[in-house]
Amino acid sequence: MTLSACSNNKNTMLEPSKLFYIHDTDSVLLNATSWTIFNYANELYLDSKADDIPSNIQGTQVVVVAYIGDESTYNTTEIFNAWGIGENDMGILITVLFSKEGDNINYENVLFEIGTTMSGYLSAFSANQLITDYFNDPLIPEFHYDARIISLFHGVLSYIYLNVYDYTSYNHTSYMNAYYEIQYDYIAAIPKYEFYEGWLSSYWFWIIFAVIILSGGSIYRFLPIFFFSSRRGNSGGGGKSIGYWFKR
Repeated sequence: MTLSACSNNKNTMLEPSKLFYIHDTDSVLLNATSWTIFNYANELYLDSKADDIPSNIQGTQVVVVAYIGDESTYNTTEIFNAWGIGENDMGILITVLFSKEGDNINYENVLFEIGTTMSGYLSAFSANQLITDYFNDPLIPEFHYDARIISLFHGVLSYIYLNVYDYTSYNHTSYMNAYYEIQYDYIAAIPKYEFYEGWLSSYWFWIIFAVIILSGGSIYRFLPIFFFSSRRGNSGGGGKSIGYWFKR
């Protein structure tokens, strides 16, 4: 595999998904993978807005796209800027490219696009090392792309928490163990704003919720609803990239 950083003059444009932080229109990923990315990306955004963090580096957003198609028509810089990933240009766009032959979906490459301010903290070379350490972790089977993507995703979040926001720890192993526990669960359908906002204000929703919890049901299945109930962070913050991207 090669590392490259160069001008991007391709022309494909995608629209952001309802969840913003995860884009998987071809349903390449497991349902739990998409929800895991959404939940923790949204949590990062909210954590980055804390009062003790300098205002010029608040609003970090990490977006993951699973894309089936021709790399030559996929423009990461155009997508990044159109979606406005990250406030204060503190955004990262991770695209995992796949190709399709018949019924088979094959992994091709990982693309990183890094926002202008974020590039002062995360270089292409550092991101490349994250791919080596986490996406290509030899302990994860090569065919298990969901786990490899989640490993890389948490590796990126770990880097941000530790190197941008000066957290003292980020237990990557515990996050991976939590993912493995639910990776094959169907947590919830990809939501529409109106459905969830209506249910959250519904008397019957809270009755059903109470019954499930009291009967020993898993609260994890409701986490996406709670995260999605706040529309903060579920759209771009106006972030820009000057075309700082690479392919691995």
